Amino acid sequence: MGILLGILIGAGVLAAFGGLLWYVWRRVIRDTTERGSRWRRAGTAVFFTGPALMFAALAAERAGAPFLLQQLLAWPGFMWMAFALYLLLALLVGELVRLAVRKFSPGPATDGGAPSQARPAIEDEARRADEAGEGAQPQPTPSSEVTRRVFVARTVAASAATIAAATVGYGTYNVLRGPKIKRVTVPLAKLPRAAHGFRIAVVSDIHLGPVLGKDFARRVVDTINSTQPDLIAVVGDLVDGDVEDLAPAARPLADLRARHGAYFVTSNLPQRHCPLRQGHRQGPRLDWRGPRRSVVLA
Repeated sequence: MGILLGILIGAGVLAAFGGLLWYVWRRVIRDTTERGSRWRRAGTAVFFTGPALMFAALAAERAGAPFLLQQLLAWPGFMWMAFALYLLLALLVGELVRLAVRKFSPGPATDGGAPSQARPAIEDEARRADEAGEGAQPQPTPSSEVTRRVFVARTVAASAATIAAATVGYGTYNVLRGPKIKRVTVPLAKLPRAAHGFRIAVVSDIHLGPVLGKDFARRVVDTINSTQPDLIAVVGDLVDGDVEDLAPAARPLADLRARHGAYFVTSNLPQRHCPLRQGHRQGPRLDWRGPRRSVVLA
């Protein structure tokens, strides 16, 4: 029963994903290009390369593929996943623009004066060319060569793609340049006077892996050390991968400096992703214990 339920849930998720993917393809590719044109073929090929790379990146990480292959697939695959999400959201907002255009603009009419059935104008032109005979050129419509519907479709698609790309680009830039410092004062009525001004540096979700590596870890360490904390707490989600692959990326963490030590908790990471449990087998390169660096596993 459990297996059947899992299959049904998986099928439902894949169906929903496929439906959303088709919707984005229709708005970005189908509604903006002519049927059978090289632009539609090229756009479709590029568009569906994205989800293929995303699933390949996820599969490579799950299967423990060679780390170099994971790195090659992770950047384009996960970047496409983020871009597609924001593109979908922007297109859904763009539906409001379409509704406004239909409501406040006069639509085309048939000979009887009733509104005609809405169809993509590019498809209509191609169909008229087929009816006129092979090799015939499509005749211009009474409005203009690029109809209002096509203009709106291209405007919405271009705007949505630009917004999605800018959002993902800005977010990626902020992540790669390292964490920002947010200072918070926590008043404690019963705190001993000797502990007044005690500074705790808390950092989480570093996620060292195929995307974020040694340079990012160094920026994190430099940022934390610049606050001169009394204690450092890394509160989980440190790595996304195996220590055998990520030991070089995690090595800068040994330079964390705090008067009372640096502490680490495993959070919700699987056991195979726990750097310190594996670090004891790997040697001192991931061992934070020492007179100025200590580790607590929780």
